[in-house]
Amino acid sequence: MPNNELRQIPLTALFAAAAVILPQFFHLLGLGPMFLPMFLPVMLGSFLITWKFAIVLAILPPVVSFVITGMPPLVPPILPIMLAELVIIALVISVICVHLKKTFWLGLITAIIFDRLLLFIIVSWMAPLFGFTHPIFTWALVSTGLPGIIMQLIAIPLALKLIYKKYPQWRPDFENN
Repeated sequence: MPNNELRQIPLTALFAAAAVILPQFFHLLGLGPMFLPMFLPVMLGSFLITWKFAIVLAILPPVVSFVITGMPPLVPPILPIMLAELVIIALVISVICVHLKKTFWLGLITAIIFDRLLLFIIVSWMAPLFGFTHPIFTWALVSTGLPGIIMQLIAIPLALKLIYKKYPQWRPDFENN
């Protein structure tokens, strides 16, 4: 296993653990669906690891959290939806920023757009199965996460700046603008 991949194992574990622990604080106040706290560590870690490890990072936290706490639930199908969202976000960020070495903002904004589109498609398809036939339900569910998206747009750039300052060797070979 190359040295670069060895470094990614503890990083993946660190961000996965953070993605399991952080939501607990938000859920104490009932703010999980609004602020999407599991997304923050997954997104942040995906800027530092390759796509294979990013997929592992996206899958581990919701599954571990479900095993430990029963959240996110299987019914309604929040767990599978979150798995799909986190995988698409992690994959998009890692491919754009780590592999293609494009700008941070392109990776972050593209991942957020792909996530919201995926959620819209999934909810549009599944809502009628649960008796929600009015289109406003889909829009309401997708827009519930807007405070979390705002938090992502603020917290992730700040956290990455701190990480790159403390660990410059983790900074990708591109201008971060």
